[in-house]
Amino acid sequence: MAEQHIYTQVSSYQVLQRDFSTNSALVKQASGIIQSFPVGGPYQINNASNVLVGDIWVLAGQSNMRGNAFYVDPWTDPPNKRTYPDYVNDMIHLFQSNETWNKGTEPTHRLDQSIRQVNYDISDPSVSMKNYHNYRGVSSGMAFATAYREHNSDVPVGLLPSAHGGTTMDQWSPDLLEATKNPYNTTLYGAMLGRIDKATAGSQKIAGILWYQGESDAADTCLASQYKENLGSWINTTRSTLNNEQLPFVYVQIARLAIVRNDQDEGWNQVRNGQRLLNDNDNWDKERIGAVASIDLEMDDYIHLSAKGLTTVGQRMAITATNALKSKASISSPTFDSVQFEERLAARNENNDNIDTSSKYATQATLLVKFKNVNKWKSRDDGVFGFTLHDSSGNLLQVLYKTEIQQDKKSIRLFLTYDAETLDTNDLFLYYGYGMNPICNMETTEGMGLLAFGPIPVQLNY
Repeated sequence: MAEQHIYTQVSSYQVLQRDFSTNSALVKQASGIIQSFPVGGPYQINNASNVLVGDIWVLAGQSNMRGNAFYVDPWTDPPNKRTYPDYVNDMIHLFQSNETWNKGTEPTHRLDQSIRQVNYDISDPSVSMKNYHNYRGVSSGMAFATAYREHNSDVPVGLLPSAHGGTTMDQWSPDLLEATKNPYNTTLYGAMLGRIDKATAGSQKIAGILWYQGESDAADTCLASQYKENLGSWINTTRSTLNNEQLPFVYVQIARLAIVRNDQDEGWNQVRNGQRLLNDNDNWDKERIGAVASIDLEMDDYIHLSAKGLTTVGQRMAITATNALKSKASISSPTFDSVQFEERLAARNENNDNIDTSSKYATQATLLVKFKNVNKWKSRDDGVFGFTLHDSSGNLLQVLYKTEIQQDKKSIRLFLTYDAETLDTNDLFLYYGYGMNPICNMETTEGMGLLAFGPIPVQLNY
């Protein structure tokens, strides 16, 4: 067992990462005495006030992690009232963009106050547009911290924002540390590491990393095709860099893109499915790494989730992060398991008297889709949306006329038209959440969204 870290420097409002084996933090007092502080607070430590002992989570990625939701819904909110309040909790603290600790609040990111040059070198409207933070900026951060505390015996939480809008995996590459002058100031990855080092007083001790990124990679099929491998490599490198090969990592599968042209379908499919496959990979650390869905959530514009949507993302990440700490992240999000063709005779009597059982008009042909990590699907009065069939060129095959949640509340049945019998069964693929802007609504009764998937080969055995 690694020796517990001893903090020698503490600042006001700082969150000290607890040691999970002792549920405490060790601090060397000004007197030279090493004192143990249990999870909780606030503590007065030397000259530092309001110090907490709990869990620190890094927020990294691009604009949906940085937070781009409106504070006010102009269609429902009374004047001067925010849908998302200026929430402050004494047990949730924030390592601000100016790199000082304070009470937690939205916006979690104020990149216009950053002390790292990279946040000015890479375009981001929250930096270039004056007062941007006054009308947009809600992230999933505070919602995550609030829900995480509920799942973890009210442990204090420290948020360490490090996201930047409109960025690709290449721009987050750890390789830039070696290829760039002053990388801790001029690269995203270096800036994140620098912020971790400063926020933790050099200990680099954190509970885990929350990641929401991939939209920019989805715009380029070359980047999209490499996303799964790039993200996996990024996680492994970051764990090694922070000397924690089991560091929990929770990431969000990208949502939607609503634009006129539809030339990015393949890229969005590749990134989403890569994120799912990384989550489902049996040869991967499924117990400390997990994904959550966002494709079913409300948006505020063509690509950014609303405050309501981000609140749900935060709650889903909190469930997955909690499971990751218990080494069971793989049970968090519902994900595809299998699809099977089933055909059944629709007869009025048990003996099938005078029925031509070979007639297609006497049967119903369906696809039964099963999932992992589903206790019960939430009932849908508005119908079930998101499942489609396509050929290898991406063409939509209009052969589904009904989708139903089955009696077991765990599986889905897709009903096929008669034309499905004419399809090339070797060129047929099932998707949930195809392309840039699908309408999806699968959610469990626990509030976890189904991870988008596809292409999944389908065999029609008529």
